[in-house]
Amino acid sequence: MNTEELTLWIQAAAVVVAVLASVAALVVSWRDRVSSRKIAAEDRRAALEQSKLMFDLDALVRLQQNRNRGGSTDPIERSQLGAESLTLVALLGPDLLPRQWKAQVDADDDKIRALFDDPQFPEYKKNAAETQLAVNATLRRLSELVKRD
Repeated sequence: MNTEELTLWIQAAAVVVAVLASVAALVVSWRDRVSSRKIAAEDRRAALEQSKLMFDLDALVRLQQNRNRGGSTDPIERSQLGAESLTLVALLGPDLLPRQWKAQVDADDDKIRALFDDPQFPEYKKNAAETQLAVNATLRRLSELVKRD
């Protein structure tokens, strides 16, 4: 083998090594992107979960303050306290407050929708029921986002 042939073999080997290094770099880069996407998805899920927990804690603190007042002799304030506690219990749901939810709300979406057909049911309460349906739908969407991989 002469010098020219040896030089060609060395150049060919260098090209093969360069191609293999490029392929290896592409594979490593691809795996890094996949890993980064998984980490980002987990971070988003954890952030949503933490945000929901903080919201629940805030609502629970507000409800606890409401409950600790022990009521009022003023009918307007009593009505406001009752409306606030009903709203918070309905928002927090049966998972966090099963006994209170059963006593105060105890209605799935179908029961709530049935209220719209009752002509005796006041319009302002129908508006509140429609709002509760929207809250329920939003909570379901949030739960799906948290559970998503």
